[in-house]
Amino acid sequence: MNLSALDWGIVIVFLAMLFFCVFYFKRYTRSVSDFMVASRLAGPYMLTIAPGIISGIGMIATVQAHYNNGFSSGWWSTLMMPVSLMLTLFGFVNYRLRQTRAMTLSQFLEERYSRKFRIFAGILCWVSGVLNFGVFPMVSANCFIYLLGLPQSFSLCGFTIQVFPLMVFALIALPCLIACVGGQVGILFTGFFMNLISFALCLIFMYFMLYQFHWGTIIEGLHQVENPDTQSLVNPFKAFDADGFNIWYFVILMSFNSYTRGCWQGGGGFNMAAKTPHDALMSAVISRWRTYAQNLMLILLPLGAYAMFHLPQFAEIVAPVNAQLAAIGDKAIVDQVRIPLLLTRILPAGMFGLFIVMLLAGTISGDASYAHSWGTILIQDIIMPFRKKPFTPKTHMLLLRLSILGVGIFSFFWSVLFPLKDYISMYFLITGAIYMGGAGAVVIGGLYWKRGSTYAAWTALIAGTIVCCIGLGLQSFWSYAYPALHKIFPNWAYLSANAEKFPIPAYLTTFTAMCISIASYILVSLLGPKHFHNMDKLLHRGEYACGDTAAPVQKPKFTWARLFGVTPEHNRFERNLMYASFTITMADWILFAVVTILALTINLSDGFWEDLEFWRKIPLYAVLGTVCTIWIVGGGIRDAYRLVKDLRNYKEDKSDDGFVEE
Repeated sequence: MNLSALDWGIVIVFLAMLFFCVFYFKRYTRSVSDFMVASRLAGPYMLTIAPGIISGIGMIATVQAHYNNGFSSGWWSTLMMPVSLMLTLFGFVNYRLRQTRAMTLSQFLEERYSRKFRIFAGILCWVSGVLNFGVFPMVSANCFIYLLGLPQSFSLCGFTIQVFPLMVFALIALPCLIACVGGQVGILFTGFFMNLISFALCLIFMYFMLYQFHWGTIIEGLHQVENPDTQSLVNPFKAFDADGFNIWYFVILMSFNSYTRGCWQGGGGFNMAAKTPHDALMSAVISRWRTYAQNLMLILLPLGAYAMFHLPQFAEIVAPVNAQLAAIGDKAIVDQVRIPLLLTRILPAGMFGLFIVMLLAGTISGDASYAHSWGTILIQDIIMPFRKKPFTPKTHMLLLRLSILGVGIFSFFWSVLFPLKDYISMYFLITGAIYMGGAGAVVIGGLYWKRGSTYAAWTALIAGTIVCCIGLGLQSFWSYAYPALHKIFPNWAYLSANAEKFPIPAYLTTFTAMCISIASYILVSLLGPKHFHNMDKLLHRGEYACGDTAAPVQKPKFTWARLFGVTPEHNRFERNLMYASFTITMADWILFAVVTILALTINLSDGFWEDLEFWRKIPLYAVLGTVCTIWIVGGGIRDAYRLVKDLRNYKEDKSDDGFVEE
């Protein structure tokens, strides 16, 4: 065991407080609307904190990417920042999706297209989601087993019991309990509690990493590469062939994120839980400010670890870790647990327990949200649309809970049986694209183009799914597909050179699906029968305005503020926040553009890139991380109090259950 008595005490207190939150806030889950979307009463700060800064598996995947590619590849992720910024400031997709008042994305698809399309889209979304979610417990279990120093097996009554399935079960049981007991209300409050702690711990570990890893040592370690003339973890212009995470990966990823904005339903309950469309927009804006401390921590941790694994002065510390890694054998697991194992050697007692709590909080809050989303989608978007009339509230709630339990059972067996061989980020990209490869065109077209047709939606979604399924199948089962293809094409040199791994990266498959879906949606809409959808009715505007979606009928006159996404709905603080978001993002992007142009004309030294990364990240992220954490936590506490008060006074509407009358 790697945990001291102090560490165990910290973890046990955290779990006890978590269980108290689960059962205390159950009292506010009284209807389907509460269970699904917290009756749409959550404020922007609550929606910023409760989903978590980053999930446990997201943390592991991010650390894995930085360890393998250093600063160099991440430079290119800045390329698409202005696009992402403007989409956020103008509430692209998020604002209009909240205006529809739909409980799930597929409910909106039925209102916009047809019931049959809702069912088909719901099936694709659910399959894509549960496959994506299926590896969460697997990766987290491996990480916790090695972090805690647990044995691979133990004997009980003469039987040998494997620890891995037990850990997988524990890590999926607790999130499913939260989702089943309290629904979205429970997820909001437990997520808020856990991530308040995570916010504080991110600050603590940010400063610890700044103390632990000297910048000069990190840079010295990053220069320890096999081919320094052609490969670099510092200079992005020597990283075009980085393993998986090259320039094209980041360009396509950012494009795909813009294209699929609002489509992914892993946090579907959060997407629809905002009190107003404006609050949904502002939660996205505030979320851009919450990650500075976390980002700096997740940069320093893997790069400092890389230095320790590659510099001789740390050989004594990492020797036991290397011995453990060598005994594992499986490269995919080695990549996932390398840094957690190192942490067992460098974190003191107390700090190690706090790190376990932070990782556990991210794991539980993220997994609870996913289990809730995929469980409720099965009932709401696949089973319920077949019915002529809605379920009774009691039956509806029971089915939602049973469905969440079923998702948990699937995730357990998938984690135990599925062999994950690729990078975590790549697996997420391709499994998510089974649905989102076509969903982006369908959602954006449905919200913003009245000419978009049902035939076009069918075509786009099917085309994107087919392309991604072929890519996923070949990537996952290449060891079986390669021999068959080699028999058909025995003299194909390119095929022979890629016998170990499917040669087409997941992000290229995703990009292909995205392009085909967009083209098919536009062409079929233009060439097919003319149809103009009633967008005012869909978005509850004008004569159809109601309650929390009501907005001025006449658009305000043009002002320069509108270029920044500012409207009369913004108060003074929110306007200043919008301006600040634009200024800091564009300043970083202009720096990126100027330096990139310089690097294309003159040869910038590695020393220049080292100094640039230091001044671009360390002082700025440390200051903003501290200030933003205090500000957002204060706003979150205020929103949590308001949510309790609103739930207490909310009048239950039994008809608000996501059922759409034909």
